[in-house]
Amino acid sequence: MFKFQDFDGKILALRAEMTAPVARIVTTRMPSVPEPIRLFYVTNVFRYSQSYLKREREFCQAGVELVGCNTPEADGEILALLISSLQKVGLKEVRIDLGNASLLKDLLDTAGLNEQQKGSLQNLLSCRDSVNLKKFMEQNDFPSKLREAFLQLSCCRKLDEVTSISLNASKYDKANKHLGSLLELQEILVDYDIEDMVFFDFSLTKKIGYYTGMVFEASVPNLGLPLGGGGRYDKFIEKFGKLKLPATGFALEIGKLLQALMAQGFEIPEETKAKVIVSSKFRNTAVEAVKLLREAGVIASLEVTRRNLEKTMEYGKFVGTDYVVSVGSSLKNPVTVYDIKSNVSRSVMLETFLREIGGQS
Repeated sequence: MFKFQDFDGKILALRAEMTAPVARIVTTRMPSVPEPIRLFYVTNVFRYSQSYLKREREFCQAGVELVGCNTPEADGEILALLISSLQKVGLKEVRIDLGNASLLKDLLDTAGLNEQQKGSLQNLLSCRDSVNLKKFMEQNDFPSKLREAFLQLSCCRKLDEVTSISLNASKYDKANKHLGSLLELQEILVDYDIEDMVFFDFSLTKKIGYYTGMVFEASVPNLGLPLGGGGRYDKFIEKFGKLKLPATGFALEIGKLLQALMAQGFEIPEETKAKVIVSSKFRNTAVEAVKLLREAGVIASLEVTRRNLEKTMEYGKFVGTDYVVSVGSSLKNPVTVYDIKSNVSRSVMLETFLREIGGQS
């Protein structure tokens, strides 16, 4: 995070993410809004990074937050929206890696490890080093059931594989509850037909520590960095006021989306809509023609400077217009269409012209 000192000695910071500002807005300006509250944003954020990877410190972020609901259906909606959003922009082979922050935290707490040992164990899980993971748990006297759970969870790759894992002791009640929520989420992903795009990663955590449930990252092959991610944060909003609202959401980095699209060979489609300037001595008829053209999906503008036809043609050529349409006192009569590229003019009914250029008359 970038921090500065102002002239009064106060510490200021540039926003590193948008969840905190959204939480503040919900608490201060939306206390009586019916739940769930669905919000979205597109804005710049700032992060300080010393990574050897080339990463921008200011970047544009687009995200959504679903506030006021902690059901598996809410989590499923967020994941479905994330996948749909990535597919809509043109990305292929979208993958979501998903974990549960509370599941890992509760199991680490149950193991009775200190902070350094927890960090070592998480590194082994992240590297999927099962050999040294077994050695670590033996050296630290893990109960056999807990040891088995860690090994099984570290081997799971899909949410439905979690069904075989159960911890039979009251001290594992919280962990079993989290396992149950993962299975409920899997059923919802099946309903959305996206279960094959979501992969389970027991070791997945976030550097931001307010997550309380599912956490996830979105990626595509060959990029090397996640496009974005998010998760559930049920106890964060109450830090900004009296409202105790559960919430979940995600954010995507626009720059990384563009990098991913370029890596996949995506090409921006050429603009196919015709561009037309309408010119007339009869303002009301010209306005009516512009409205009809726009309603039909044509990019139409009105000649508002009262310049003559020759000047209008020059201007149209300069701004890349396809046609200049000159209309008389009534659209029941033919209009004159000037094709700027071919420099050919003809008289035709406006409805016929619309059909010819692909508009819906």
